[in-house]
Amino acid sequence: MEKNNDIRRGRHCVFNMHVHLVFVTKYRRDVFTKAILNGLQEIFASVCADFEAELVDLELTDFL
Repeated sequence: MEKNNDIRRGRHCVFNMHVHLVFVTKYRRDVFTKAILNGLQEIFASVCADFEAELVDLELTDFL
């Protein structure tokens, strides 16, 4: 059995969280501009830094 080093521990909990976000726009319209995608990348990186989390992959090229 492989040992998982991603397990995080709190005072009263132990957890291992993986999140997959998918943004779908109504009628699949082009609403994400390059500036918006750059802003999202900065926000995601900041949130991960605040929570001491690792951003494994961020795929934004399909929108452009």
